Amino acid sequence: MSIADEFIAIFEQFKAAHEGRYDKLVSDIANLEQAIGKGQAAGLMGSSATTAGRKFVNVAGRMVPILARDEKLQAFTPAAEGEDRFTLSDFVKANLGLPYQGAVTSGPATVPTYVGSEIIDLVRAQATVVRAGSGTINLDGPTNLARVTADPTVYQHTEGAADVSESDVTVEAVACNPKALVALVPLSAEIVADSANLDAVLNTSLAAAFAQKLDALCLATLLADANIPASSVAHATATWAGTLLAIAAAMNADQGIPASYIMNAGDFVTRSGLLASTAGSWLGKPPFLAGMQELPTTKLTAGLAIFGNFADAFAITVRQDVKLEVVRYAKPGSYSHLLVAHARMDGVVLQPDLLFNQKLVP
Repeated sequence: MSIADEFIAIFEQFKAAHEGRYDKLVSDIANLEQAIGKGQAAGLMGSSATTAGRKFVNVAGRMVPILARDEKLQAFTPAAEGEDRFTLSDFVKANLGLPYQGAVTSGPATVPTYVGSEIIDLVRAQATVVRAGSGTINLDGPTNLARVTADPTVYQHTEGAADVSESDVTVEAVACNPKALVALVPLSAEIVADSANLDAVLNTSLAAAFAQKLDALCLATLLADANIPASSVAHATATWAGTLLAIAAAMNADQGIPASYIMNAGDFVTRSGLLASTAGSWLGKPPFLAGMQELPTTKLTAGLAIFGNFADAFAITVRQDVKLEVVRYAKPGSYSHLLVAHARMDGVVLQPDLLFNQKLVP
């Protein structure tokens, strides 16, 4: 074979390989478009993720999924292939030079991304606003999201008549750059070394603490939003009569039957204990509200409640999942270490007209 023939053969091989890669790329794009169109891109987005009925937001030119209440952030940040199981207690013990069960590490241990995401999922599972249906948006950096504050007016047109006026969709930008939430947890050397259930204790405690802080911040945001319709007269939160008046006011503002109702824990108990004045039987939830979940919390004061469609109206933004640091012998006098846990999370109102702030004192 001549040198020219060899070059031709090499070129043909390169061409065939290039065309094969090109055909595969075209096929992958077609499959992705078809999957997104049908809402079935689970295999492309994570083993337990699905796009069926999924909502997305456009962040920095790419579509970011809004995780529903029952979905897991950890599904989008799984452990790398072949990566050994590594727990929160493994992280603490590794940094303290103690024996642990997870993968071997050299130097200071770092928490794998999937461990931080698992903690975020534990926080979400306990947060009242997430249990009410709020979605979760995972952000890479400071982001602006848009929300509609006024809809356009629709007119019925009569032929030949000048009876249609301009009306704008009023949209405003919502800045999303959550501040840091930080917890400092002292850990005695003996507890770290001797506690067989250290991982469960740390996960449970951190999840509860972060969930309570997240709830407090989000509920304060909801109460302070002037665009959310609110009681203009007294709507007692500790009685079904007052609650029904508030729901009637929301429905008169073109809202639907509320999917979730967040209220003060004491008001919830009081309202649940109401008896019919004549029969002495429990009043209970009115039949048309059978599908509405009630979520008591201590993060709302008595006389306040928030209800509506949280799935479309509110979202949790996660700028950074839970990161952890261990400061060895931070308190040498007490022979104890310090676990520093920090994350960046907050809540954002996306559709204020889908919520209602019920108040005993307007």
